[in-house]
Amino acid sequence: MSSSDGSSDLSSPQTSSWKTSRPQWVKDEDVSVCSRCMEFFSTLNRRHHCRQCGHIFCGNCTQYRVAVPRLSYDTPVRVCKTCHDITQIFQTSNDVAKVMESAKGLLELSADVQSRDKMIEQGCIDILARLMQVACSPSSPSSSSSSSPTPTPTTTTIVPSTISPRARATSTNATITNSTTISINPRELKLYLCRTIINLASLDPNVPPIAESIVVSQLVDLFLAGANATSETDLEITRAVTVALSLLAVHESPSTIRNVLVERCLPVVIDLTYSGDMQLRVRNARLLEHMLINACSRDHVIENGGLQAMIGLALAEHAPLQIVACRAIKKLCESGEKAQIIVTDSGAVLPLILMLASSDQDVIESATDVIASFAEMPITQGTLLQAGIVHPLVDVISSGIGAQKDKLASPVLINVLTTFSHLAANQELWDLMADTQVIFPLIKLLGLTPPLSVIKILLNIFSLQSECPAAVAIFKNNPFSFFEKLIATCSTYNHKSLPGFVARVLQACGVPVPGQIKAANNRSMSVSRLLESSLSSSSSSSSSSPSLSQAELSTLSSLASSTSSTSSTTTRITSASLSSSSIPDLTKLSFAAGNGISNGTNGFMHTKASLQSSRASIHTSSSPSSS
Repeated sequence: MSSSDGSSDLSSPQTSSWKTSRPQWVKDEDVSVCSRCMEFFSTLNRRHHCRQCGHIFCGNCTQYRVAVPRLSYDTPVRVCKTCHDITQIFQTSNDVAKVMESAKGLLELSADVQSRDKMIEQGCIDILARLMQVACSPSSPSSSSSSSPTPTPTTTTIVPSTISPRARATSTNATITNSTTISINPRELKLYLCRTIINLASLDPNVPPIAESIVVSQLVDLFLAGANATSETDLEITRAVTVALSLLAVHESPSTIRNVLVERCLPVVIDLTYSGDMQLRVRNARLLEHMLINACSRDHVIENGGLQAMIGLALAEHAPLQIVACRAIKKLCESGEKAQIIVTDSGAVLPLILMLASSDQDVIESATDVIASFAEMPITQGTLLQAGIVHPLVDVISSGIGAQKDKLASPVLINVLTTFSHLAANQELWDLMADTQVIFPLIKLLGLTPPLSVIKILLNIFSLQSECPAAVAIFKNNPFSFFEKLIATCSTYNHKSLPGFVARVLQACGVPVPGQIKAANNRSMSVSRLLESSLSSSSSSSSSSPSLSQAELSTLSSLASSTSSTSSTTTRITSASLSSSSIPDLTKLSFAAGNGISNGTNGFMHTKASLQSSRASIHTSSSPSSS
């Protein structure tokens, strides 16, 4: 049938037979501001419900009136602006002469973040599928067949049987006429639709409903049709389709993502990662990354060359591609031990080592991040050392030593030190790590007074290596005043965890431990033992094991509030404010206690004696006779 202005209609103006339940209205007392303009409600600015979504708005934001037949509102009712726009798009999408207008309206509506959820809830995916069918109609020219930079409107035929049943029953009853010929711009329509899907899929909750719809299959058809695009206009469409598929590829759906997207597109995606268009190359690399880390498609991608292609991107002399490759390799290794073995057996370590020589700091950071995660896994530690990872990392440290002081806490340096820390914890690798070319740069770094985060990792490395006789020999014979620098760290940084590391290294090397460091270490160990015994007794299932007493909690509180210069004045926690439910907070209390103790050994021994006497009194008072 035809409308009064001569345009073709896809539906008749009768009431829709597709009915849905009305949304539950938000309660008035739950909302104090308008959901759109955020204006506060008052006596003059009253609350109004949108009949289509049920949310509360002010009068100005609900000034629109439309009929919503699918909710049994056959006469115009109050709706918000977003619902009004969605209803208008539903109506215009039924008119084949307004296809472009509908697609443009969807794109403009999806640009508003607040509107995206409503678009999904109110069936805009059906409109997308309908318009995508128009854009991909067989009578439309192929994306790769034309080289015209500004395509002219072309004739497209809509086949009614391909329109989904739900899309027919939107705001009006869809009595579709015979095939209708219209004039549209297919390339512009495709861009509108792809950008709309990108906007909608940028919100994680919106990905599943789109990924489970026919839109995925339509995007795949569009992607395959544009794989050989040469003109800039066609390349722009292919780039947009690739981004849309990349956002949807993270959804774990065997029916659509694995069976439709991955199985059909994987060979083309791998080929396009070597495309001459760098933007298209990077976007396909991201699509391949999401296919690779998706649990439902991972095995298929690995078996069909996806992992090897990703490792090959790590060798590309283009920073964005190398960064994507590093991120994909790391996420793949985090999925389990099986994936770790596959990645290392595929030769991923050597490209990472070569990336350390890059001039791009972001590439080096990405590579060292992956190497640090490899070093944390016992399966891959030996592979790293066999590939010669140590000396390239030492070169990175040497370049960090010559850097400015504010760069001594760079992520690259921390990643390298973390790698050495993981490797030093493996006793089987001690002989390989006990090398002057490894230890001497670390000692030099210690003397530059780096930030505390770097110092803690350094001292942990020295502490682990102090158990290796070869490393101890290097410590003793170094020309950099190692022990003086080591002792100075305790006074320079004044952190409770440092004396333990320093004392351990000094004792292993046969160097006398200064009394101040020994006392601080003993105090820290005493508090740790006290807390461990208290926590173990409180969690014991035996009824004879007493829980943490009020006197113990008071003692820990007084330790936390003591300072380095005062010894007797403390703040006690009252019995009324403590109970057995306070026991889970002991970990926080232990950190406070450790930070509060610096000097005052006599005060600590006094509180320890009072703690023991308090325990004895508690045991006596808990006997049946005393109760």
